[in-house]
Amino acid sequence: MTTINLTTSEVKNLLPDLLAKRIRGHLRKRSVASILVDQAKTRIRKGGDSEIKYPELWGKTSRIGFRKDGKPLRDTGNLMNMLSVNTQKVGDGVSWTLIDGTGYGVKHQEGFINKGPIAIPLTRKAARLIPSESPHDIAYLDSLGLEEAPNEEAARNPRTGNLKYDYYVLEGDREVPARPIANMPPENIKKIVAHIKKLIRGLM
Repeated sequence: MTTINLTTSEVKNLLPDLLAKRIRGHLRKRSVASILVDQAKTRIRKGGDSEIKYPELWGKTSRIGFRKDGKPLRDTGNLMNMLSVNTQKVGDGVSWTLIDGTGYGVKHQEGFINKGPIAIPLTRKAARLIPSESPHDIAYLDSLGLEEAPNEEAARNPRTGNLKYDYYVLEGDREVPARPIANMPPENIKKIVAHIKKLIRGLM
């Protein structure tokens, strides 16, 4: 994930050593480094930043699936809730690293391949029972009493009379495009610089 290295050697040459140590100490605080988490959450909420734009979910473009009105990386809130930051002393400076507690944020950083067959849940029940990782065992899903939609039209309209379809199957592998949560566009760098300047002014 995103790592920022902050060196204080130049600060040490300009300011008393005691003040330089205080600055280094504050830069190691998670409360100070948490700006990386704030920026990542903003990126997720907005679906990108000035350099990247998240592609829409497959379900939204196809109008198929339980997540067809969902937003990338936001549906459950787990990813945003489990972002954190690690701080570490590096030489005379500090390293800040954005940490993804879920593991799937890292996958979305570069994009990945879902192996087929892929069962797309159409109902809440199916969403609970179908594993997040593919390929999916279709025979097992059938044994759970889930109904497979026979075609795309049925998948877009899962209720047909008394019958309710639970999932639709995509054959073959599908590429999930990159949706980076860690990035460092100019506006983020500017905010980090202002953030650190404010910290230093508060210590002087």
